Amino acid sequence: MNARCRTPHHALLRVILLFFFLFASPCFAAAPPAPSVSVTSPWLAGMTQFIVGTTLNVQPLSAWSAEGRLLSVRKPQAGTTVIALDPKDAARYGIGAGRSGLHLLYENLPVEENRRGSLFFDPSVLPFLSQKLLVVLCELKPENYAFYQRRLAEFQSRLESTLEVGRSLLPDVKALDLTGASGPWIRAALTGAVRPPENLWTAWEKGQRLEELTSALAEAKKRSWLILLDAWTSPRIRAKVLGQYENILIPAPAKDQDFFTYLHDVYLGIWSTMTKGGK
Repeated sequence: MNARCRTPHHALLRVILLFFFLFASPCFAAAPPAPSVSVTSPWLAGMTQFIVGTTLNVQPLSAWSAEGRLLSVRKPQAGTTVIALDPKDAARYGIGAGRSGLHLLYENLPVEENRRGSLFFDPSVLPFLSQKLLVVLCELKPENYAFYQRRLAEFQSRLESTLEVGRSLLPDVKALDLTGASGPWIRAALTGAVRPPENLWTAWEKGQRLEELTSALAEAKKRSWLILLDAWTSPRIRAKVLGQYENILIPAPAKDQDFFTYLHDVYLGIWSTMTKGGK
């Protein structure tokens, strides 16, 4: 009688011991941590994280503040593998072009410093950037080539589908585009977005010809257009808008926010504001 009562407990004990010895063996040991790679800008880090998944530990060398300024810009530790846009991008983080372990997407990217953020919002440029990134990643981890190729295809598919969401949410919207970086992404969906000419925009950034900015804002208000700003809009331009005209301010991405979640939220934020305002 007692033997029969003890049998279930003995069976349970044997199962527990079996699991203990199995998972304590080297065959079931935890996988080693993924190797780390440092990436310069938050934008490039977001793209890299999407493509590599868990095969690499992506460490951004900077992050965005709420005002669109780069925070925690730091030089990588010696011996760290680094991915940068080009030598100018690397130099911003104290990285010399001849540094061992530095991988560049471009040998020379002919885009001004204050315009580079727009590259990561441009649907016509992002596929080329992602292709360049794929080449670098396959140099680092050639055994993951097939996986990175699949992720690149997913990147391009997500880019197109997110863009289509914006076009479906925001048809026939009229807006004055005063964004500092996100303009290409906005105008790709808002065909009615009006952007000031480049020479006028440059003058406004320098605090010149501001009477023309005032006229443009008054005309946009008269026509009931949206006035769009983002975290990277020049402070001089923002000062003329904030507190004087209704506007939609597109924030910088939150820390560790998924690349496509943020791009989707740009459209969703505009749509949500429009819906609440009855536009």
